[in-house]
Amino acid sequence: MAIFLSKNLECIQKLQGKVGFISQIDAQKPHVKVAILNLMPTLEDTERQFLTVLDTKFLQVQIDFIYLNTKKADSKKKDYYLKHYYAFSEIKDKFYDGLIVTGAPLEHLNYQSIDYIEELKEFFKYTKTHVRSTIFLCWASQFALQYFYGINRYNLETKLSGLYEHYLVHKTDLTKGFNDYFLIPQSRYCSIIESEVMEKSDLYLTSKSNESGIYIVESKDKSKVFLTGHAEYDLCTLDQEYKRDLKKGLDINPPCNYYKDNDPNKEPVYSWLSTSTLLYHNWLYYYVYPDLT
Repeated sequence: MAIFLSKNLECIQKLQGKVGFISQIDAQKPHVKVAILNLMPTLEDTERQFLTVLDTKFLQVQIDFIYLNTKKADSKKKDYYLKHYYAFSEIKDKFYDGLIVTGAPLEHLNYQSIDYIEELKEFFKYTKTHVRSTIFLCWASQFALQYFYGINRYNLETKLSGLYEHYLVHKTDLTKGFNDYFLIPQSRYCSIIESEVMEKSDLYLTSKSNESGIYIVESKDKSKVFLTGHAEYDLCTLDQEYKRDLKKGLDINPPCNYYKDNDPNKEPVYSWLSTSTLLYHNWLYYYVYPDLT
C-alpha cells in the first residue's frame, strides 16, 4: 500500500526510498481519495511533507493537489499549478474521503482583504457536502472556525515559533496511542479564543498547551478537524522560516525548544515525528477510510 498521485509532482524523485508510490489504485484493496488545497508559498516543501505523513502500509492513498483560480500567482507558479494541480473549478463535483487545507502566511491581513477569500468560502462550503473529513491547518483553521462556527482569533504580541508541549483534554480516535504529553511545532501570530470554542456543543477541544494555547479542535461527527500547529513540518522547516525572517530584518526570537541546547547555531532535534505519523494515520484510518467510520 502506498501513495498514488493522479498528477505527477516534481518532488517525487526526492522522496524515492522514503515514500512508497504506486502507478495505479487496486480497487480490490483498501484505498481512499484525499485532496490537498495547498495555500502555502513553498509548494514543493509542503507537498513533500504531506506525502511523507500520509504514506501508510495499510491503505492506498490517492492524492490530488488543488489550487484556487482567484489566488494571485506569478507566471512560473501558475504554470506549475496547471501542470501538477487541479483547479477547484475542475473538482467541485468530485467527492473525497479526506481533504487537507494548508496554512498560509496571511495572519496580518483582514480576512476580507485576501484576494481569494470568496472562493475559499465557496471551497469550505463544498467540503460540507463532498468530503467525509477535512483537516484545516494553522491560518486555515482560524478562518474555518470563524466561517463554520463564528469563533474568533486574537493577535499575539510576538510570533509563536518553536516546539511546545501539548496535552490531551479530550481523548478521541484522532489521538489514539498519543502520549499524555507531546511536542508539536507552532508557527503563527494569532491564536483561537478558547472560551468561544467551549461554548459550542458540537465541538471537542481535544488538545492544548499551557504555553501556546489550543492545538486540536474537532467536530463531534469527525467531519472537521482544526489544527493550529504543524505536525507535518519536517526537521528543518522551522529553521528555514527563522532564517527567512531574519533576512527580512524582522525582530524575531529563535524557535524555542527546537535546537539542541536551545542554541540556534546547533542542529534542530526531531522530537515530534512519531506524533505526526500517528496523528495523520489515525485520521486516515478512523476519520477518512469509510469502512472504519
